[in-house]
Amino acid sequence: MKRTRQPMYMKRTIILIMMAGYMALLVLLLVTSSYLIREYQMENRRNERAVLVEYITRIQNGMDIIDRHLYDVYAYNDNFNRLAGILTPVENYQNAYALQDVMKNKLLLEEDLHGYFIYYDRLSQSWYNVNNNIIKAEKSSALNKIIRTHIGSEGNMRNWVVVSGEDETLLTVSCRKDNVAIAAVYSLGNIEAQLRQGMDKPLDVVLINGKTVPKGETIERELALREVIGDNLRTWSGRIGDRYVYAERIDKTDLWVCMALEYNIWSIMNVQQLFLLLITLISLFAVGLLYRFLRKEFLYPLRQLTGIMNQIRTGEIHQAPVITVGFRELRDMSETLAAMISEIERHKLVAYEEIIERQRAQMQYLQLQLKPHFYLNGLKTLNALALEGEPEKMQELILNLSSHLRYLLQSEREVVPLHMEIDFVRNYVEMQKHVTGREVQCTFQVEDEVAAWSVPVLCVHTFIENSIKYAKFGSTNIPLCLNVRAGLLSMDGERYLDIIVTDNGQGYPPELLPELNSDVSGGDSHVGINNIKRRCRFLYGEKLEYSFSNDGGAISELILPEEKMG
Repeated sequence: MKRTRQPMYMKRTIILIMMAGYMALLVLLLVTSSYLIREYQMENRRNERAVLVEYITRIQNGMDIIDRHLYDVYAYNDNFNRLAGILTPVENYQNAYALQDVMKNKLLLEEDLHGYFIYYDRLSQSWYNVNNNIIKAEKSSALNKIIRTHIGSEGNMRNWVVVSGEDETLLTVSCRKDNVAIAAVYSLGNIEAQLRQGMDKPLDVVLINGKTVPKGETIERELALREVIGDNLRTWSGRIGDRYVYAERIDKTDLWVCMALEYNIWSIMNVQQLFLLLITLISLFAVGLLYRFLRKEFLYPLRQLTGIMNQIRTGEIHQAPVITVGFRELRDMSETLAAMISEIERHKLVAYEEIIERQRAQMQYLQLQLKPHFYLNGLKTLNALALEGEPEKMQELILNLSSHLRYLLQSEREVVPLHMEIDFVRNYVEMQKHVTGREVQCTFQVEDEVAAWSVPVLCVHTFIENSIKYAKFGSTNIPLCLNVRAGLLSMDGERYLDIIVTDNGQGYPPELLPELNSDVSGGDSHVGINNIKRRCRFLYGEKLEYSFSNDGGAISELILPEEKMG
């Protein structure tokens, strides 16, 4: 037997062919743009960090050189070692002069040594010299005092400390042996200028030394750099606000050098990449316009016409469609279908509206049957409380009654969420406690999964009211115990809402149980229960189930299908 080839959908084939080509091109453009932008950003980050690392490395190399020179003096210079002992003033001067002559030669020959300080005669005398091209001569005296104070407090250990001036930052290292000490100075110079030599970008420099900010305090407060750097041991980088920050710590010190660069679009991409990205976005917009044109002028009208013809075949169409099309052939087809549907609907409209109106009137009538009973009970209860002179209970009952009436007057609503019906029942039970001479206890067991499902108005309240009205015990000391359970029930692959209301009364009269369990069309007793049955039958049809029985009290059960749940 020859296999019949399945026909293809024209609209689907057209859109797939056209859009597949455009989307492939767009994906290629997007991937290319993303790759180039990412590579540009990574290259920028590497180059920017390399400038700072190179600067830090140059500083550390200078510090290492100074360390070696200072250690040579500390360990091997005879003049330094003699000054450590107790000498006469003349001997101290001679040895100090010889030592400073050695250091002066080092200052001339070593470009990383920017100054030296010699302290002798129990540190009371000093001899110092600085490179005036780097460190201003007038600042030497103040620097001398700072270094002397540091040497006096730190002992004999070699360590580097940061000395901050008004417009420059210096690193100093010192060695002390008993009565003599020597210190060397390294100037960081104009940090911004040195860093800008490696990149053609505006930048700001912040120096952080422990809890102090020798340079760039305003920017540090703005970016909260000390908190950001935190416990990092050596290096940190990242974006903070509209800046990208690189931070490196200088070894042997607590000094962090932070370089803050402006973060803008040119930090993300260059002109060529921006142009490529714009072309990609414009292409994406153009594809959207093309798809919209095809969808509006061809695909959507064609889908409408196809759907209308399917509805005519199954008898589901209800009104003549209005289709605006730009192609003449599609417009002729639309007008022909509209004429056919209009003729069909003309014969069905009158009968259909009569059925709907009749059902609506019957539903409103069944709802209104219940309301007068509640109005009278409320008025009688208020009258009794007024006679007993209990204004507080009257006020409480009026609030209960107002909530009760507000719920009852929802005549335009056929169903409400289950939790609203449960709240209404709670309010009703509280209201009844003012009227009855016995205690009324009502418990609720409602599964969370069904709390929002829609149920017919008064479907739970009717059974609660029936129990309060008819349950007799012979003594007002016996409390009336009510229980409401609502849960999910699965039968034959479908889900149902199972509502069960029980009490501890004498139950339904046995002779009335056959009538209550019969079809909703029969029975004149228990009008409220029969009304609920009729309303549920209107809403759920043959899928509705109900059961009424006695077992230590009345048991009322409603099983409602999921198809009407909200």
